[in-house]
Amino acid sequence: MKIDSVKVKNFKSLKDIDIKLNNLTLITGVNSSGKSSFIQSLLLFKENLNNICFSENFRKHLLAKDHNKLNDKMPYGIFGIFGFGDNKTPYSIRDILGIVDNEIIQQMSFNGDYINAGDPKMLLSQESFGDSMIFEILNNEHKFNISINEQLELKHDKDSDNKILEIFNDSTFDYLATNRTPPKNMFAFSQKDIDSNSIGINGEYTPHYLAEHRHQSLSIGELKHPASQTLQLLENTYKWLGEISSGVLISASSDALTQSVKLTYQYEYGDNTTSNYSSLNVGFGLTYVLPVIVLILKSKPGDFIIIENPESHLHPAGQSKIAEMCAIAANNGVQIIVETHSDHFLNGVRVATKNKIITPEKSQIYFFEKEKNGLNTIPRSINIDVDGKLSDWPKSFFDEWDNQLDKLLW
Repeated sequence: MKIDSVKVKNFKSLKDIDIKLNNLTLITGVNSSGKSSFIQSLLLFKENLNNICFSENFRKHLLAKDHNKLNDKMPYGIFGIFGFGDNKTPYSIRDILGIVDNEIIQQMSFNGDYINAGDPKMLLSQESFGDSMIFEILNNEHKFNISINEQLELKHDKDSDNKILEIFNDSTFDYLATNRTPPKNMFAFSQKDIDSNSIGINGEYTPHYLAEHRHQSLSIGELKHPASQTLQLLENTYKWLGEISSGVLISASSDALTQSVKLTYQYEYGDNTTSNYSSLNVGFGLTYVLPVIVLILKSKPGDFIIIENPESHLHPAGQSKIAEMCAIAANNGVQIIVETHSDHFLNGVRVATKNKIITPEKSQIYFFEKEKNGLNTIPRSINIDVDGKLSDWPKSFFDEWDNQLDKLLW
């Protein structure tokens, strides 16, 4: 799967944005500029393809006589794909302007439970929307829109269903949230998630995944660490982790009887190796970044990955190495969206471009900022050239180093 473009209208601060996605797309910007809203829109779309799309409930018709009553009781919100509801009022009917294929609009209505996209308690209400909402997703073959409106004529075209499912379901869609699982004595066990190739949205199943798939070969040979002797997942995981904390080794073991997973660390020094350490007794950043490393290493060409703040709890050199890993994967056919506040991550991608790890044509940066009214998000596109130079450097785009340096010098 490769998504070339995503367009969102009337969702929170995203009044009307059109984002051209590349193999590696960096979403940057100051706090509350709309970055997370953009990520949410993608998660909501994918979540509902998994949960309720294309069921027989789409065939339900909404009668005109019930329409006003429904609108009186139910503000706009996001349920299913997009629908009506708030966190206090139950609901049963939603209107959707459905998938658009070749500009032909079908309308749908269905019943269902509220959305579970990343945060099981996520619930968006009327304030998130204008009078209508349009979500558009484009790849190089098909264009699809989903929009809330007040039309009552409901139709359903299974051909559109099959095409959009084909785009999304042929490949893995992974999301790794900012709030990743911290160090602990025992980690989560989930055979279902591991069997479906998932490490969890918070990376909570990463140790279990390593325990079950430690001998799994990397699908992308270029992700093999230079110091690794094999393509095995576990060895390459601790070799890349060694770029953050030199000499580190890891092991993971699972117990189906107790439904628990143990993760331990050791350190090599010369010809010797330390005793095992719990994740509670090593640096916090090691366990926090572990899901990021494993997610990238287990990826294959065609996968779609969203990572929020991969730089969290890492020193600058470690942040740059994670950027290099993302660049390698993206250059080999993985599509990655990274939301980041790190100039070290940005510069890691720039250096990777200059070193020909990733070509300029496969990366894209967006700087999200608000209009002067402070309400609507404006995404500004920035390119990286073959020398790692940026096409633009807008105000507030990673310029704080210069701002502080000026104060020190003058």
